[in-house]
Amino acid sequence: FAKSYTDSSVFSFLALPDDDQAQTPVVVNLIGSPGNADRTYNITVVKEQSTATEADYSLPSKFTLKANAITDTAWLTVKKTAAISTKPVKLVLKVSPTQDFKQGQYEYSLAIIYISNRISEPDWWSWEFFGDYSDKKFSLFIDVTGKVELEAGNNDQMRYYTSIFKNYLLREKDNGRTVYEEDGTEMQLGYMAGN
Repeated sequence: FAKSYTDSSVFSFLALPDDDQAQTPVVVNLIGSPGNADRTYNITVVKEQSTATEADYSLPSKFTLKANAITDTAWLTVKKTAAISTKPVKLVLKVSPTQDFKQGQYEYSLAIIYISNRISEPDWWSWEFFGDYSDKKFSLFIDVTGKVELEAGNNDQMRYYTSIFKNYLLREKDNGRTVYEEDGTEMQLGYMAGN
């Protein structure tokens, strides 16, 4: 995969209220020389690490890397189910070996996608880093960072992602587009937010 499994992706139906399903891209890169013929690769679901069920997604049985190509976009269909309206579900994908390809580096052989239709305060939310919780703040944090889950108590990770979010809020303010909470107050982060 183009991204390490530590850099998860998020798909939310919040921006697609009228759609029951949608497609989301998963980019795959070739390690090695491109071939002069189309070749097949497989992506499968790691069910024991996923909370998503087959009702939440559909995945083609095989994909094709075109001749002379070094990258491909695999399209995953995600579905708006009752489960994702309660809390995000996790879908773990892996590149599986075929006759044409072996699996690459372990950290790039897995992809984690969170599928959601609901925003709610996560267990790992830290007031010291994020300040008071609001659905609007968390939704914007997901949009800006692409992260829906952080490791509770991992201050380095918290600092890294709050610095990205804090810089976004500062840029918006500098450009005359200050971000406000629903109650009209300026969106603020906690005192430990990264610089």
